[in-house]
Amino acid sequence: MHCNVTRRVIGLCFAALVVGVGGCGPRQFDITGKVKYNGAPLARPDGQIVFIGPQGEQVAANIGTDGTYRATGVSSGMNRVVVYYPNPKALKGKARKLKPGEQPPPTVSPFLTPARYAAAETSGLSVAVESDTVFNADLTGPPIP
Repeated sequence: MHCNVTRRVIGLCFAALVVGVGGCGPRQFDITGKVKYNGAPLARPDGQIVFIGPQGEQVAANIGTDGTYRATGVSSGMNRVVVYYPNPKALKGKARKLKPGEQPPPTVSPFLTPARYAAAETSGLSVAVESDTVFNADLTGPPIP
C-alpha cells in the first residue's frame, strides 16, 4: 500500500513538472506594420515600437526610415503600444555649470514625436495580437524640423 501511494505521488509530481515546463504561457506571434507621422513615414533613424503584453512582457522593434517594422515573439491578447523617435539634439546636450546670472538653455524634448506616444498610459495605442496581425500606427503632432 505504501509503495502505491509513493508511486502515485511521484507520478503526480512528474505530471505537474511536465505541465509546468510545457509552456502554459500565452502564444507568441510576429507583427508587421507601418508607422506614420502626420500621414507619412518620419524617415528618421532609431525609431522604436514597443508592444506591452497582457502580463507586462515587452517586445521592441526598430522602425525603418520607410516606417516599416517587424516585431517577433509578441504575446497574444491585448497589447498596449508605445512609439518613439529619440531627439538627436537631446542626446547631444551636455550638463554644464551655469555662471552667475546666466540663464539655463531651453529644455529640449527627448523625443521627436509627442511624448504622449512614448508612454503606454498615454499613447492611446493598442492591438489585439493573434496570428498574422498587421498593426499600422498613425501618429499626429506638430511638424518636426
